[in-house]
Amino acid sequence: MRKSVYISSCIAVMMCFHAGQAAAQTLEKRTPGLWELRMDMGSAISAAMNSMAGMMDKLPPAQRKQMEEMMKSSGATLSQPDVIRQCLTPEMAAREFEPYTDDPDMSCTTKSKVISSSSAHVTFSCSSPEGKLVGEGDIWDASAKSYKSKMTMEGSMSGMPIKMDISHEGKWLGSDCQGVKPIK
Repeated sequence: MRKSVYISSCIAVMMCFHAGQAAAQTLEKRTPGLWELRMDMGSAISAAMNSMAGMMDKLPPAQRKQMEEMMKSSGATLSQPDVIRQCLTPEMAAREFEPYTDDPDMSCTTKSKVISSSSAHVTFSCSSPEGKLVGEGDIWDASAKSYKSKMTMEGSMSGMPIKMDISHEGKWLGSDCQGVKPIK
């Protein structure tokens, strides 16, 4: 499977995980604007990002610049492969607790248990023609401008087994998305 599809699938699941933070009507929805998501996705994703960085080093300067601009508009950089910037629109914030992914072929369901006004436990299942992923996780220190989460997931995509732990921390940077395009 192509590494970019694998990474995209993982990010889509993470977004579903955060979105699933809850039928939890007591958890505060995130503030619209620019968010920084700092992730620890385990060695498989880190290796893929490092491999991508190595491939980009070999591109001609014009092509490398084009790739860097494309990554920048989506909130990613190779200088910090474990950090993604996300533009959260008011519409996205309004539907925050509805499962969604940026992959039209992936369908996710979530179940949540609110533990307190700033934490929840989530279980999820995502499937697509490429495979199925199931997992669970926790969100804590959740507020309108920050949160922390950790999840585990396993399954298979394109016939490849997947098992990983993902931790991430989100913080609001401001109302201006600074050119980062929202996830559709």
